[in-house]
Amino acid sequence: MTEIGFVAWPPAPIRTERLVLREPEARDRAAVIELFASPEVGTYIGGPRPRDELERAMPGAPERRPGLFIVDLDGAMIGTITLDRREPESQGPGRPDSKETELGYLFLPEAWGHGYAAEACEAVLDWFAGALPGEPVTLRTQTANLRSMRLAAKLGFTEVERFEAYGAEQWLGVWSGSQAEHARLNDYDGATRGSSGRPPRPEPRPR
Repeated sequence: MTEIGFVAWPPAPIRTERLVLREPEARDRAAVIELFASPEVGTYIGGPRPRDELERAMPGAPERRPGLFIVDLDGAMIGTITLDRREPESQGPGRPDSKETELGYLFLPEAWGHGYAAEACEAVLDWFAGALPGEPVTLRTQTANLRSMRLAAKLGFTEVERFEAYGAEQWLGVWSGSQAEHARLNDYDGATRGSSGRPPRPEPRPR
């Protein structure tokens, strides 16, 4: 991974309605080890890593690096979000002639099903669009990972292609800030207009 453009790192913590996205701290060590040692989390990323290996590799605080956010809920880490800037020759299948940033996310199983991943990823993408306007973001996932496929659709990623890798079908999507803003405007416009294209008439008040 290279630097995230010319953006100073780390940015100020990003706050959402329920979460804080921040740099790793020493208190996150146990949760980071649990994340990568979890069989559930490792299902679509090559399996869990041995806990003793993780303990040896992380003697102190988790590594800080550009593009890595800890997702914090009420003072405790529940997941990570990454923005990895990939050189064209390291991207593999997909868009090999373009230098793009790839979104990644991992959450502890107990955090699944509460909308935290969507909330955190939306905040990071909004930050990225402000920091590097017009630059696209890619996302890769296995098509068998239905949770990840639903999240990609919710975030506004558009399918580029599907391909085989690591013995499974992979999905590649792309997102841009302008594209996401256009989608939001269309959603708003559709919600505020009737089927004729005109704003819906207010319901009559009971007398």
